[in-house]
Amino acid sequence: MASMRSEHVTGGALAAVMLCLLSATATRVDAFVLGGGNADKDCRVAFGGVDTTDGESGVVCSDGDPACDVDGVADGTCRFAPSLCTGVPVEGCTPIPIESIDVAGLPLAPPALPGKAGACGATLDVAVSAGGAVGVTAIARSEGALRDVDYLNLCCRTAAGPFDAARCALAVDPAIAGCAGLLPAAAVRKFGRARAAILRAAADPRHAKREVSRADRALDGIGRIARRLAGTDACGDALGLVVSHAVATIEAGIRAAVPSSASASRRAP
Repeated sequence: MASMRSEHVTGGALAAVMLCLLSATATRVDAFVLGGGNADKDCRVAFGGVDTTDGESGVVCSDGDPACDVDGVADGTCRFAPSLCTGVPVEGCTPIPIESIDVAGLPLAPPALPGKAGACGATLDVAVSAGGAVGVTAIARSEGALRDVDYLNLCCRTAAGPFDAARCALAVDPAIAGCAGLLPAAAVRKFGRARAAILRAAADPRHAKREVSRADRALDGIGRIARRLAGTDACGDALGLVVSHAVATIEAGIRAAVPSSASASRRAP
């Protein structure tokens, strides 16, 4: 086993993340998170060893659940074993050779590039404290062109609630989009506003619709920023995935929290 190092990721709740590089053979070959984006391109890069629970990017795990918590022990921490893979089998999507992958948020190692379809890099042991979440984005290119952009959100909880996935989606640092420079301050502020609104919605469901509306407005603003960024930097596409995942989980949360309400359809950025 390679040497271990610890990181602390702050966002909504403090997530203590212990990272350890393991052999690639530890990856569950039957589990992949495609990570969002265009369906006909989404097989080109994916996250192995994990199964989505919410949307195309979210893995919300209950502490001790052996279906997602690798050690299967309710000890205040969920352990995940993701890896970065290329050319995964998906109907309607044709893999192509990938020459480079830019990764931000977690130090996932890509397989040898350009590599064969179905290849995965080394598995990473990721320990997320209960109540915390971490995220990682991957931007893949070949022949000078953007080929795939993906996002993975890993979260640990102790008890289930309707806004869990939304809280997890907003507990990360939006800088995981991987921009070369700092994210615009407005995007960071709006992300914080959306996070605070969802925490209030989770704490008091009586005001959930009002708080969800506030979160949606903030995320709409970030979506516009992401689209502008995408014109010059693919990190804008990655930020767009982070935002669209948050929007989708908020929609699911309000339906679960207020099932009798016909919530207005909100536009995802």
